[in-house]
Amino acid sequence: MIRKMLMSTLVGAAIVSNSLSTASAALPTYGEEWQNAEVTQSTVSFTDLPSTHWANSYIAEMVNRKVISGYPDGKFRPNNTITRAEFAKIMITASGITPKKVNYSSFSDIESTNWASPFVESVKDYMTGYRTADGKYIFNPSAPATREDVAVALVKLKGYDANRLPDQSTIEAMFKDYAGISESAKSYVALSVENGLVSGFQDETFRPQATITRAEATVMLWRAYQYGNDNKEIGGGQTTTSPTPTPSTSDTSTPTTPVDQPSASTPSAKFTVETLVGGSGAGDVDGPVRTAKINQVDSMVADKNNNVYFLDSQKMKIRKFNSSNGTVETFKTISQDFNWDYKDADGNAKHYDYKNLTPLKLAYNAASNRLYLAAKVSARTIVYDITGGVSVAAYDFYHEEARFVDFIAFPDAEGILYGVTGSHESHVYEGKLNQSQVERIASSTSYAALDLSDYYGYAPVAAAHATADNLYVFGRSKMYSLQLFPVKVDKVAEYENTRLDSATAYNGKLYMSIAGTVYEMGEAGSMTIFINENDLIYKDGMQIRQMKQMGFDNNGNVIFYDDNSKSIRRINL
Repeated sequence: MIRKMLMSTLVGAAIVSNSLSTASAALPTYGEEWQNAEVTQSTVSFTDLPSTHWANSYIAEMVNRKVISGYPDGKFRPNNTITRAEFAKIMITASGITPKKVNYSSFSDIESTNWASPFVESVKDYMTGYRTADGKYIFNPSAPATREDVAVALVKLKGYDANRLPDQSTIEAMFKDYAGISESAKSYVALSVENGLVSGFQDETFRPQATITRAEATVMLWRAYQYGNDNKEIGGGQTTTSPTPTPSTSDTSTPTTPVDQPSASTPSAKFTVETLVGGSGAGDVDGPVRTAKINQVDSMVADKNNNVYFLDSQKMKIRKFNSSNGTVETFKTISQDFNWDYKDADGNAKHYDYKNLTPLKLAYNAASNRLYLAAKVSARTIVYDITGGVSVAAYDFYHEEARFVDFIAFPDAEGILYGVTGSHESHVYEGKLNQSQVERIASSTSYAALDLSDYYGYAPVAAAHATADNLYVFGRSKMYSLQLFPVKVDKVAEYENTRLDSATAYNGKLYMSIAGTVYEMGEAGSMTIFINENDLIYKDGMQIRQMKQMGFDNNGNVIFYDDNSKSIRRINL
């Protein structure tokens, strides 16, 4: 379960039982609202912080706990305005979250080498950035933190659920400047006041856009540990859920496996969703992820280093998200490198020209760490090795025209199995990745019936994984087990009236999605909920309507293409 806990050592101070009343007309000023709260008698010595200062005790405790520090000249500078970057640092330090250095920045105005980068990257779940008119995403690190900023950040850090619609009428009645609170922040401000994290002033204002001082920021963080339940989840779930597919029972001759329903007593895990690339409009733009744009994604895979390769068949190119530096680059363009000269069995010279090539599907063989592209050339299927240069790895010259490549699976480093859909027919081929012709081992037209075809000619949502002896295939809501030698095909399960968005294979299992819900299927054909869309927390603010080109990275996180936002996104597991 993804969970951020407030550092338990900070909660050692006595918890105040009398929370701030949100019905009060005249609110206390800073210092007064905490004067009855118990605090440990820590002491510090700063030349500009007398013992009579209203925040002295709170600053002393936080300094002694190494949450915040003074300056080398012996001053604390309590009245200095604190910047967004500075507040990010002390909030992350106070929460016990370990900041991690990254090789690229999520924000265009902070270089990854900047001192604040690890703290800003760690705090981006809580302190929002800003999208500029030209599509850039910025943090404004040197801008002063505002009271509204801090209220939102503390509510998110504490895990209060902003989706439960807190009563905004309370703060509307309390604060004369209610209209000055940003619309997107009003629920968070209401929650922060309800839970005693922040309050207003005696003149009945909240001053949402007012800056805060180092003293005020320190005390507000101190107060965050004294109120509320520190074990709450960050954010909240969605209110909709996808229906669980149920197996067909109309064909009694077809074995079916019932869907396992998750136990209602099992606590749900919360998973965060974030955007890796794109999200700022359609385009074909390489560069840093904050400026890169995606035109379309027709196939997508991730390698062992979590680099993501995606096919844009319209632009005739394969692009790459480089996870090591956070950039997008054009990996391969369909050009004369894909030409192929070949001699048939009769010794006749054959030439296949890239101008007749239609790229169909990417595949990654983890056993060999090699990348492949399956394409249709002159109505035949050719599998190219595109790891370094471009070479033909396998091909078929059968008479069936491949309209779609449904799946590609690798039983080992040298072998390949793939399925194609033609004109209302489907076929499975097996071969070696040594520039040799593959053999057809199953077909919807033969005794070894494996049918993924669609009468209307649509590409089936399909995936497969292979072992040395078997191929397990899911397509058009049917799951097959194909024994490779001697060849034997069994239909294990069929789920009728189920419209799935995507399918993939990972670690010996099959996965399918409907909206934001992901299902898992084992070799027996039973389908269980792997990720419930109600348990997703959107760091990028966009609810999942449909996953396309779903897959897994090397860390077991789900990656997918979102055509609605033209972005590649990740569900962090």
